[in-house]
Amino acid sequence: MRRALALVTIAATMALAVLAMGPTASAARNSALPDGFLAQSQSWISPSQGWILGVMPCGSSNACTTALGTADGGATWNTLGTLAAPLSLETPNGVTQMRFADRMHGWAFWPAFWGTTDGGATWQAVAPPGGGQQVLSLAADASVAYAVVSPCALNHICGKPLTLWRSTPGHGSWTKVALSLPASTSPVVLAVRGTVAYLAIPAGLLGAGAEPDTLDVTVDGTTWSARPDPCNPANGETLTSIAPIFGTKVALLCQGNIGFGQAVKRVLRSIDDAQTTYSAGTTPILGIVSQLAGAPNGTLALSSWGAPGSWVYRNTGGKAWTTSVSLNDLGEGWNDITFVSNLVGFAVYGPDGVWPYNRTGELWETTDGGVTWAPL
Repeated sequence: MRRALALVTIAATMALAVLAMGPTASAARNSALPDGFLAQSQSWISPSQGWILGVMPCGSSNACTTALGTADGGATWNTLGTLAAPLSLETPNGVTQMRFADRMHGWAFWPAFWGTTDGGATWQAVAPPGGGQQVLSLAADASVAYAVVSPCALNHICGKPLTLWRSTPGHGSWTKVALSLPASTSPVVLAVRGTVAYLAIPAGLLGAGAEPDTLDVTVDGTTWSARPDPCNPANGETLTSIAPIFGTKVALLCQGNIGFGQAVKRVLRSIDDAQTTYSAGTTPILGIVSQLAGAPNGTLALSSWGAPGSWVYRNTGGKAWTTSVSLNDLGEGWNDITFVSNLVGFAVYGPDGVWPYNRTGELWETTDGGVTWAPL
């Protein structure tokens, strides 16, 4: 099946994205999240400090888009501030993702753009850099933030190229990066770890046939260089997720042969910031919408979901993958799977900002390096 046709399913599902408990899911600890809170996105700057974006009841009005924060690794969560923006990808003023650079500076985005400079207590609407219409992706570390901006209005294809912007947290202004990008309204992959950052635009999601994916990397925060496509576009593959591990070590996900509730998910590793890659095997086939996370010691976790259910797969080296979580939940889904240490990681299960907006909205945790996962 040609890639332009095979990936229609993943493009449509990811645009909306992004119980039977499996035998490997562990017992949950007592929830520290406020009653009625439904999670959509999360961000961590250390093993102890993190934030969640979601919705919760607020007085007599409808549920409010709200940020929570923790300073003790998720044992307790404080309600911080609200955003006057719906948790939705279907309205131009909505937001669905959140990223923090440090304890004070964070952003909510896709499609609209909001920022905070006081740790999430207050939020302000921000104009997308360069007069853009949408912020499709954002990644940040303590010293830098990058944002991918589309000039196209939500649900409109205008044929104009995306742009990449750079900012120093706390400085407020954004500077355009001298990088030529294609036009796209599809999900964009942006990841940063220290000074090393990765930007990928999946060509298969553009209906571009066997054209290669766009993959650009900076190792010094200044100069960006193209990398070879690690996927095989002639075989219907496209690059859908990138997980920085440590230094220039990184894992990359190639997906293809999309079917009902399933896709081939081939993972590669690199020790030289994606200049060269080697195989990390293929995960079990169930699941389409997938995200990859890497722990500092190299352990990988891959969340995946489709119409039949939701899964988490694990790899500790070599090419073998095991199934950590298997849920027959009709596609509740996952978002923002991440490791904060070698043993501890988090993922949003049933992200509430995904249509039809009645999902579970839980935060799940692993404390054993991804062997087992359970809701907080």
